[in-house]
Amino acid sequence: MRRAATILLGMSLLVAACGDDDAEPTATAGTAAATATSAAAEATTAPTVAATTTTAAAAETTPALTGSAAVIAAAADYLGEYEGEWNNTTFGSSGAMFVTVLEVNTGAGFILVRIDLDGNVFGAADPDPFVIEISTAGEDLHVGYSEFMGVSSLEIDEAGNFSSVAEPPGLGLPLESEGSVTETGFAGTYNIPGLAEGTWSVDAVG
Repeated sequence: MRRAATILLGMSLLVAACGDDDAEPTATAGTAAATATSAAAEATTAPTVAATTTTAAAAETTPALTGSAAVIAAAADYLGEYEGEWNNTTFGSSGAMFVTVLEVNTGAGFILVRIDLDGNVFGAADPDPFVIEISTAGEDLHVGYSEFMGVSSLEIDEAGNFSSVAEPPGLGLPLESEGSVTETGFAGTYNIPGLAEGTWSVDAVG
């Protein structure tokens, strides 16, 4: 449209220039030029208005994720297997640790994590692997009950630092853990008040 208006304006000027030198400018040429100029101006401003409207509409339909929803969405980047070790620094025991982020469902709002701890965990026999479901609960996160970890809570901030408190039925004491996301996986510390404390870390496999 803008190109057509420009061509029309040029043709109007050419017709006026090629007329008699003594001829008076006609109203028709002036009107055509004015019409072409107006059309060109409309063609220039219309896309800007449309673009502004489109951008505003996109912003309104794409709300920013916050709270637990943001955590679930971010977890999609950590799907896969991780392996490492836990160390009981109080008693000097240790064992292998395997973590697998099995599924991240942003639509339903949950994460499934499988954990396998080898060795004499809590001074007992090597436990079976267990799965924990982490889901949204308003602005907070909800941790589903697991037979090994019992009732658990979890908090994560925007920097990837997290803390949890669990009540393993086989322990009879609370298990407190703090950690953070690292460049290659996850790492942290744990504490069983009045009994033991230690460290743990896992890195991505492959």
